[in-house]
Amino acid sequence: MYTVLVVDDERVIRDGCRRILSARGHRVLSTASGRIALDLLALEPVNVILCCLKMPGMDALEVLEEVRGSHPEIPMIIITGEGTVANAIKCMKKGAYDFVTKPFRADDLVAVVTRALEKRPPLLRSKSMRMEE
Repeated sequence: MYTVLVVDDERVIRDGCRRILSARGHRVLSTASGRIALDLLALEPVNVILCCLKMPGMDALEVLEEVRGSHPEIPMIIITGEGTVANAIKCMKKGAYDFVTKPFRADDLVAVVTRALEKRPPLLRSKSMRMEE
């Protein structure tokens, strides 16, 4: 079982991601705040982060910068309703693993999360699996 952290100011997105990913056997943590997400990372082992690009307070690029500094092994996927090429390039240059545009299909979400988990170094993948068993 892997742990996915969903960070989005829209409750419907958080709840939808929780339903989709929980049905695939993942443990899902969620919050509407980038700051709270960073606090959760200090307390909980997380394998992948889904984070909304535009949120009040701390946006995804700020969260991404903090995550790259403290947990560079955790892939971060940006979720946005503004799926422009410029946004995608900006996120990828900052270190995002991938970019998903709202609205997204359940299969697309599962596919990108699965790819992110498969790209993790084997040692980290097995370590995180042991921690959650």
